[in-house]
Amino acid sequence: MRATTAEGRIRSRADELERALAPFGNGNGVIGSEQLVRAERALDDCEFGADFVPAELGGRLERIDGLGRVVRPACRRDLSLGFGYGLNCYFAATPVWTAGDSAQREWTAALLLGGGRIAVARPAVAHANDFVRDEFALRRTDRRLRLDGAKTAVCNYARARGITVVAGTEDGSHEVLLIDREILPEGSLRTLHRYRTVGLDGCEFGGLEFTGCPVPDEAVVGAAGQGMGLVVRCSVVTRALLPSVMIAAGDTTLRTAVRFAVEHRAEDPYGPLRSPYGRDVLTGALLDLLISDSIALAAARGIHLLPDRVSACAAAAAYTVPKLLQDSAHDLSTVLGEAYFDVKGRYGAFGRMVRDLPLLGQGHAGTAARQAMLVAQLPHLARNSWLVDDEPPAALLRPWEDLPPADLAALSPAGVSDPVVPVLAACAGADGELGELITAFLGELRELRDRFARIAPGDGLSTPDTLALTDRYALVCAAAASLGVWREHHSARPGTFLADPAWITGALHRLGVLLGLDVPKAPQESVERLLFDTVMDRYERRRSYDLHETSLEA
Repeated sequence: MRATTAEGRIRSRADELERALAPFGNGNGVIGSEQLVRAERALDDCEFGADFVPAELGGRLERIDGLGRVVRPACRRDLSLGFGYGLNCYFAATPVWTAGDSAQREWTAALLLGGGRIAVARPAVAHANDFVRDEFALRRTDRRLRLDGAKTAVCNYARARGITVVAGTEDGSHEVLLIDREILPEGSLRTLHRYRTVGLDGCEFGGLEFTGCPVPDEAVVGAAGQGMGLVVRCSVVTRALLPSVMIAAGDTTLRTAVRFAVEHRAEDPYGPLRSPYGRDVLTGALLDLLISDSIALAAARGIHLLPDRVSACAAAAAYTVPKLLQDSAHDLSTVLGEAYFDVKGRYGAFGRMVRDLPLLGQGHAGTAARQAMLVAQLPHLARNSWLVDDEPPAALLRPWEDLPPADLAALSPAGVSDPVVPVLAACAGADGELGELITAFLGELRELRDRFARIAPGDGLSTPDTLALTDRYALVCAAAASLGVWREHHSARPGTFLADPAWITGALHRLGVLLGLDVPKAPQESVERLLFDTVMDRYERRRSYDLHETSLEA
């Protein structure tokens, strides 16, 4: 029977995909190329493309945070499967969902619902990475548009029928184009060689070259000359969604490390399950996942609830989550020891995720672009928002509550106020150690406000000092999102793990140590015991290590 709420449908869909991908392991090892092809066919049989199409166009997409959860069963097994074969199609279609006309939206929906793929050739921007350095050029000749240029690394370059192209024009502006490669004249589009990468090697990156390709006027997406503005708005969605993919990888690294420790417990009486260091590493990885999922939740749900405010939170999520999870994976590698280097063995999935995470963390424009997006907004937020704005709506951090449809056209690349950090002030006055931690973070926020408020318009923003302050803000934002998740569960879901003050105390302590705040040297022993018991309990019951405790198939 079909679930009656969006949350129920999201859980049901994630369970369905988990069962469909069960034959391809649960992070037990590396998925080979033949298995990857079979896994893609299994996703096709489940009509995976419908998850990237809005419900009003016949698809399953109702919530951005729900999409992030639906792709996790694939991403936990192989990031190339969930991202390259799946989520990248949504990123390519986002400009169409945001600003496309009815014909463009219907064509794209029909393509994805029918099992087709759509690729995106992104523009070169400041602070970009080498994947997007080359450009396309759009010019008008003989009263029609023609496209020239090449891109070296386009995901799904050979098998995507639809291609979203961002091209520069003769007047210095940009256009977003929706191109159907099946109707192009012969010789106007050439498929170049595959671009081999060290990570995400299951993704089909390769080159595309347009030569005098005729482009009909109706291929232009959105208002003429406003392509770069559309790309920047869509990048907010990308930043909000990418952390969900990474959380799935972080789940696999932690689960693999726990399995290694359990399976070698008899051989090593002083192993990680018994040593204080080993237990700290495992519980720290759990906290990193909960923190990461909290800020990812705020960013994704903010797309629906606070489109004019969510930009800073989305950039902070996309910037902070890969750093937290990569550092966590480094610590977890000490649990595996020499088994970490056996890339094709029983624990090979660990090394694969460690290798793939940095490349995925680069995204379209990399960490520098996210940092630049943040630092450009923070002086305004410091002067007008921090410690002044009301707290966000409760639904922002209540994953069980339904949301209004996302109005992607309303997204602002620079938020008018901060959507998350007001949670810190709203929770001031809590008792005990938690209250002390909140006070420490409020002190850090005041310091950040004073430092950023002194930056005048026209001052240089990309100085080492300012960028270091931006790093600190991102961790404060993660702390506020985590605190908000705890508070909403404490209020509306008492008796659950996320309602227990133990995990949020551990999370704020961990972030406080990263920031060098005046916090206790270690959480209370009872907190550490509960967190370690949770790590082991979720492993034994096959439950995910994120906020949702999804049931996993063997």
